[in-house]
Amino acid sequence: MAADEITSLSLDRHLTAAGAPAASFARLWRGLWAQPYVSAELLELCRLTLARLHRDEGELAAPNPYAPLPAASGERRAVVLSGGVERSTLFSDGERAILAFTETYGLDPQSLTDAQAAQVGQQLGEPGSAQALVAVPPLASARQVRADHGVHGGPYPGDGGVRNFRRLVTAHGRQRRALD
Repeated sequence: MAADEITSLSLDRHLTAAGAPAASFARLWRGLWAQPYVSAELLELCRLTLARLHRDEGELAAPNPYAPLPAASGERRAVVLSGGVERSTLFSDGERAILAFTETYGLDPQSLTDAQAAQVGQQLGEPGSAQALVAVPPLASARQVRADHGVHGGPYPGDGGVRNFRRLVTAHGRQRRALD
């Protein structure tokens, strides 16, 4: 992976032209990895799940400075990348629920079921469930903005990536405030 390749982990640095929305995204992104309810390791496994689903080699290769995985997690990472989480004993029921939620969200957010959300809630309790349900969309959206919305010369001319990024940050800000 080239050092200047844009990934969800480096997106904020590449969006500085967006001004205040980029700063808002950077705060949201840092806070996502530091909140107390869903571990940074589990969020990283969610990020890798999304990258696997979309065969995003840049994301898969990007080291995450927000979530350095412990040495013992190499096996868990390999299971996530193989798509074998559901059959693995390396994951708790709560981790499996969040990773299944992430996978469904990554494929089609509208296909999420109340049962999936309830399972996450049952495993993490109310604060953890709320954080997990708020954390997955930014993980997916950061990858999507980079991949599909012109941040790296995609389909939109001019400042399309910045314009779409502003919409994304505004939408996530509203979602976040609704849970606070």
